[in-house]
Amino acid sequence: MRNRSFRAASLAVIVAACAMMPAASAEERILDEGRWYPSLESGLNFSQSAYSDNWAGGDRGSIVWTFITNGTLENQLSHKMNWNSTLKLAYGQTHQQRSVGAQRKWESPKKSTDLVDLESTLRFTLDRWVDPFLTFRFETQFQDGSDNSGRSLAFNPLTFKETGGVARKFIEEEERSLLGRLGFSLRHNRRRLFLSSDPNDDATQVATELDGGAQWITDYKAKIFDDRVAWTSRLDLYKPFFYSGKEAFDSVSKEEYEAAGIGVDVANYTLGGEVTWENIFSAQLTKILSVNLYTLWVYDKYDNSVAADVDGDGKLLNAADVIAAIRKAGQFKQTLAVGIIYRFL
Repeated sequence: MRNRSFRAASLAVIVAACAMMPAASAEERILDEGRWYPSLESGLNFSQSAYSDNWAGGDRGSIVWTFITNGTLENQLSHKMNWNSTLKLAYGQTHQQRSVGAQRKWESPKKSTDLVDLESTLRFTLDRWVDPFLTFRFETQFQDGSDNSGRSLAFNPLTFKETGGVARKFIEEEERSLLGRLGFSLRHNRRRLFLSSDPNDDATQVATELDGGAQWITDYKAKIFDDRVAWTSRLDLYKPFFYSGKEAFDSVSKEEYEAAGIGVDVANYTLGGEVTWENIFSAQLTKILSVNLYTLWVYDKYDNSVAADVDGDGKLLNAADVIAAIRKAGQFKQTLAVGIIYRFL
């Protein structure tokens, strides 16, 4: 697993280096002051298969669908101020057949894709080597299905991140752009947790935590393969310096952690560095038919939105939630879809 993490990190560095190589005879992109530059596209990807009860091949029917929406909105408000916002929405489900005796029945649908991501950046374009910036980002999901008892919660958890720092536009061309940002971030996590493991008990409690630290983001956009494929890449490095819930983790005894099957250094995981590398490759085959490849690699030792619930005696009350939030290795997600995409703007 370490080798995989090293290869992914190395590939990220190579991509960033290639992105910064100058392109021959590239045309500089110039925005008109006060003009809005919007883009919006939505699409539906769908695949289906089914088999009769007497099908002997052992195959199972399935229905897979995913709805996506991507949008951007940019405005050079004045010579010294640029505002840029991005929106990414995605939700999908998978339905599968299963054999029940001599019959095939459809299982309940299971979530396969879920994303709500809104980011807005105000950058002060001062014609200097770096530009000050302020960024607000909101992340959540339509349905949280992480509960082991099968219960779900809508729009959970909620993550708000505010970042301030300096940015540099390394490349600004019609077909290519590269923006780097370095700053200090405050991240607010608000998560609802079920009070009981009983699947019939829907009572929840709300935990709110705050962390903050240094962040570096590289945003790259380009048209590749003779402008037939649009590539969007983001590398996000974040190192928290403090975490409001760390004191609760420190109050739990070593014996309590060992009894719950949790490593005693879990408190240090909350201050571990985080890496997120996202890539989107999109090719328009016809006016409405497209191919979309999405990859996401995440390294995050602990999900800081899950706080430790500790009573007055130092007993950890939500050990199962803490165990589920520990991620010692990198995580990788990839989706490839062919479907209908309509560009509104």
